[in-house]
Amino acid sequence: MVRNGGFGRVVFLNGTSSSGKTSLAQAIQEESDTPFVHWGIDTLFQLVPPKWGGGFDGPLSRVGFWYDRTGTDEDGTPFVVVRHGPVGRRMLESGCVAAAAFARGGDDVVIDEMLLTPDLLPVWSKALDGLDVLWVGVMCPLAVVEEREATRRRGVKGLGRGHLRTVHGHGARYDMTVDTSTGTPAELARAVLRRHRGR
Repeated sequence: MVRNGGFGRVVFLNGTSSSGKTSLAQAIQEESDTPFVHWGIDTLFQLVPPKWGGGFDGPLSRVGFWYDRTGTDEDGTPFVVVRHGPVGRRMLESGCVAAAAFARGGDDVVIDEMLLTPDLLPVWSKALDGLDVLWVGVMCPLAVVEEREATRRRGVKGLGRGHLRTVHGHGARYDMTVDTSTGTPAELARAVLRRHRGR
């Protein structure tokens, strides 16, 4: 395989919580004939000290990360949104650079992302500039998302609904989209890898 300047390939998956991004990323690792490093938004959250969020509403979470549980849909259905303060924003931007560093070092990378705000896409674009990136929108009907949330032992109920309205709101075009309710992770992974090879 001829690589762009010795850099690795990047598959960027963006979708709401419980849309199937992680299962798809793991299937890409399994189906690929080259090793893919898996970097996800949960990778970053696992690095955040609990006091600044880290998945828990810690005492300094308002400058880090926290769950905003105040929102409701037009019909009154509650939802949850992940918010970030200045420290959280800095960590998000550092995470973009860290993920890109694997590709710049020659490793293939699958990025499993949920854009918390649309203005994070330009940050990712800058970090990945010059790399061979396949931008993939990971779609899934809300009913299926919420079924998956209900079965997740440690999932946050309402998070998929909360971010579904904004995660694809950046206005950019994807190279391809996949609907994880219409195929197995392995089938979709093979489609993604074929598309990347055919570029």
